[in-house]
Amino acid sequence: MRKISLSLILIPIIFLSGLLPIQPVRAAGASLYLAPGSGTYVIGGKFSVAVKVNTGGAVINAAEGTISFDKNLLEVAGVSKGGSVFSLWTTEPTFSNTAGTISFGGGVPRPGYNGAAGGVCTITFKAKKAGAAQVRFTAGAVLANDGKGTNILASMGSGSYTVSPQVTPPETSKPETERPKPTETVPETPKETDYNKPDITSPTHADQNRWYNVTTAKFEWPLPDNITQVSVSLNNLPVSDPGNKLDGRLANKEISDIAHGVSYLHVKFFDNKKWGTIAHYRIMVDTKPPKPFEAVIKEIGVGEWPEILFETTDEDSGLEKYEIFIGSLEKQAFETAPDKKSVRLENLSVGEHLAMVRALDKAGNYQVAAIDFMIAPIPAPIITNYTEEIRPSGEFFISGTAIENTSVEVFIQKDNDIIKGTAQSDPNGSWFYAYDKGLGKGRHMAWAEAINKNGLRSEPSSKASFLVSPPVFTTIGNFVLNYFVVFVSLVFMIVVIIALIFLIVFFVRRKLKKETVEAEVVLHNNLKDLRKMIEEELTALEKHKGKAGFKEEEIKTEKKIEDRIAQIEKKILKEMKDVEDILK
Repeated sequence: MRKISLSLILIPIIFLSGLLPIQPVRAAGASLYLAPGSGTYVIGGKFSVAVKVNTGGAVINAAEGTISFDKNLLEVAGVSKGGSVFSLWTTEPTFSNTAGTISFGGGVPRPGYNGAAGGVCTITFKAKKAGAAQVRFTAGAVLANDGKGTNILASMGSGSYTVSPQVTPPETSKPETERPKPTETVPETPKETDYNKPDITSPTHADQNRWYNVTTAKFEWPLPDNITQVSVSLNNLPVSDPGNKLDGRLANKEISDIAHGVSYLHVKFFDNKKWGTIAHYRIMVDTKPPKPFEAVIKEIGVGEWPEILFETTDEDSGLEKYEIFIGSLEKQAFETAPDKKSVRLENLSVGEHLAMVRALDKAGNYQVAAIDFMIAPIPAPIITNYTEEIRPSGEFFISGTAIENTSVEVFIQKDNDIIKGTAQSDPNGSWFYAYDKGLGKGRHMAWAEAINKNGLRSEPSSKASFLVSPPVFTTIGNFVLNYFVVFVSLVFMIVVIIALIFLIVFFVRRKLKKETVEAEVVLHNNLKDLRKMIEEELTALEKHKGKAGFKEEEIKTEKKIEDRIAQIEKKILKEMKDVEDILK
């Protein structure tokens, strides 16, 4: 079986500008995310969430997405395109509070856009009811500016926003009368429990227990008025002191090229009096896809659904699930748990198919394996006997053999009309079907197809042809009229001959008695033979009606009848000559 590469599977792209030089794709890790990714808001209050795109180092020219939100807790007050990196819109940003959805589709002319925090649009939410409201992407695409419209979207973020019935204002620090001037380093003060401890959040890596495949992270923390300096560091230690370095009065920080694996951000505040308690924030980055693997179709018997086998591992975040697609990645996938290594492929049509298995890790990275396979039909039924000719009101019978204990569908067709019936084969494979509702006049075709217990279908059987027609003498019609004149002429001639014979007998009865008797016998026998011949020829000719060569058969029949009349005429003339010889 032939394997294919995922690179052959493309989505359509809308060209947004003229033919300028195409930028090469340098990465394939774009993401759509929400900023901020979390927050606490009061009922009735409004807050804004920015929809952003991180191109992952690649140049893009279009993106689209669908966002769902908890319509019971939130409603959209408006969506703004202000500050968007996109200037062209295939789908204007729209929202539905009834469905709880927001959708957009935008593009930018070449040379495109490349960045880690490109604004797409801004959503203004209004908090309706207390609770934890979830906002997340349900669909999306980011198209590379590579001339092919390659979808390089690797992950889609989400947000969690707490709606509270009331807001407790934070404690304010006591006024300070004297503030020492900051120096390059400030001596460490004795540790004090949760003194000015930062509250770190991340709009790009909102969940500290979740893996992400984005290596650029943005961190935010509320900055009290009394804080004059912030010290920030990032390393792989769960607990670490960023030191007494002065990084400025920062309320957020964006860090790029974060190392693969688990890292920790460490932040502490200085209030011109002493350093506060250190806050730690974990981020887990996995940019490596699961290990390459192969999809294998397990050998199966005829009449069974195939089983696809697959197995791979992911060393970092671990496998999240497998997705199995049949035919195209655009179709609905079968999802399986990461510990399941096979899936039975059912309800497929007979013929060739393409199966693709996509293994996804917990960071959204994936590896794909594909394989072609064939669904073979079960053996077709065999027709062994059927009614070759019936009357319109008659019953049609057809029978044959098939795989034992299978359903057999019987089809009867005339022109474009098809009648379908069902039979069942017995343990010996024999089946029988009768149709007794009457069929229209003319030639019909009949065939059968088998379906086994798994739903697998066979190819059609060979077709049987049969004729539906009334009795011969009611269907002769115009054909009889073609010979009526000939028949009447012959009868008239015979009547004249008989009258002549009786006339002659009247005068020469004794002499002509023997010849008259012979003439009557000849006349009677030949008329009987003529009638029988005409019936046989007309019956034979009717079987050719509507077929190729009918005209030739009609001409042959006419010639035979004419020859037979000539023979009878010759015999009668002979008897008349005998009578004439007597009269001489």
